[in-house]
Amino acid sequence: MRVLLVSPGQKPSLYSFDETADITGCAAYMPNVALPTLAALAPSDADVTIVDERVEDIEPYSSERWDVVGITGYFTHRDRMLELAEVFRRHGNLVAIGGPYATLSSSTVRPHADILFIGEAERTWPQFLSDLRAGSWKSEYREVDTVDLDHSPLPAMGKLKGGAYTTGVVQTSRGCPFECEFCDVIAYLGRRQRYKRPERVVAEIEQLYQLGYREIFLADDNLTAHRKRAKSILEAIRQWNRGKPERATFGTQVSIDAARDPVLLDLAAEVGIRQAFIGIETPNHEALRQARKQQNLRPDLIADIRAFQRRGICIEAGIITGFDADTKDSFRVQLEFLQQAGIPAVLVNMLMALDGTPLERRLRAEHRLRTLNEVDGWTDTNIIPKQMTLQELQYGTQWLLNKLYTPDAFLQRVAVLAKHSPEASAVASWNPRRFAFVWKNLLRAYADLGAEFSSIPREVVKMFHDKYGHVPGLSLIIHVHNVRILRKQGLWDATLAQLEVPDFESLAETDGLAV
Repeated sequence: MRVLLVSPGQKPSLYSFDETADITGCAAYMPNVALPTLAALAPSDADVTIVDERVEDIEPYSSERWDVVGITGYFTHRDRMLELAEVFRRHGNLVAIGGPYATLSSSTVRPHADILFIGEAERTWPQFLSDLRAGSWKSEYREVDTVDLDHSPLPAMGKLKGGAYTTGVVQTSRGCPFECEFCDVIAYLGRRQRYKRPERVVAEIEQLYQLGYREIFLADDNLTAHRKRAKSILEAIRQWNRGKPERATFGTQVSIDAARDPVLLDLAAEVGIRQAFIGIETPNHEALRQARKQQNLRPDLIADIRAFQRRGICIEAGIITGFDADTKDSFRVQLEFLQQAGIPAVLVNMLMALDGTPLERRLRAEHRLRTLNEVDGWTDTNIIPKQMTLQELQYGTQWLLNKLYTPDAFLQRVAVLAKHSPEASAVASWNPRRFAFVWKNLLRAYADLGAEFSSIPREVVKMFHDKYGHVPGLSLIIHVHNVRILRKQGLWDATLAQLEVPDFESLAETDGLAV
């Protein structure tokens, strides 16, 4: 049985690291761990090939004959996922599509798939392969329950293209107990968080270590949502890391409320967690209340951010514009907050009502939804804003992006981070050699951005290396990446960046967003 598992490419965006080859020497930030998991679920005599379109050309595989081609992806992969499905079907291949987008937008995917998978696949994928071998497969396989992660196999990471990624991936849990209105995680994976056993997590990390990875991302929807379990996993990783001649460093996703548990944060720092993606979203408390993001309704978000920074954990902030409580002044407030917080790496998106989310249901009932087919990736949204026009939302978001990633604003945030970072002796697991392999490429990448950016990497090194002995390399990489993407999308505008506040009156004379 010949099985091809495909991860499609996607349009360049601030959330996609498909174009980091010139920055890091590798073609992608991290792999999609779903494909190695599906490969591990296949029978031992199956011939399974994994192709990630971000790191290799799909063309040689599309003209071959496969018993089944499995395709998975998120909303950001939608167009390419459906396009590839049609390519493989035209060549006479059986195509199966599953994953988050197929589960939540099954009516869109259904016409393009011979077999549609709904929900998690640990039980349904092996059943399908057995049915396929017997010649009696069904057109749909639906998981109606959640999967016990003890039954999920060790992912076959060795089947990924060697040397193609900067960072390995381990998923320690699924699901999230919170109820953010805009989040599709709870619609897809549920609100009951399920954890892998600590020894199993360590086994997956060891596998990646043996494959040469020293940077590992703990790909949880929220690692610290269940703090007692999170601590048991982190303790096991700490013990494992202590025994290594070259320690690994880690990144993960958490919520800001982890700041209320100093023991947890101390443990995370000792483990070697250096980067934490946090959905800050907005400092607007009314917007957070309306979006049901209760965990962010903190008395002092800046103090919570400092709790991470003091321990050498650099926050990457997810920011959303276009909440119902947002006004045209919200873009200025977001900028001021982020500059004060000292978060160099900021990922900005307009609010999107994804299929299956409470937000999608509410806005549909309010007749405030555009169709997803009208949406042009991350540069657009399917919502109709409440307190501004769509054009004003797009323009204000463009202004915010340009302001955040100007050299002066970026260096100001780096300086704040440096001020609140720990001494080098307090930062476990730092090894300057790991940053050296990207350093020359970073210098070249900044040079390519132009003279106004040429001083950034040297100033960052001065702030961190001379004083603290370490450099926040990922923040530099994200900065270069985001400026490049903004330029490619036609969103980089030096004139716009010079404005202290967005000039909404100018929209009467233009078409709004410059795309």
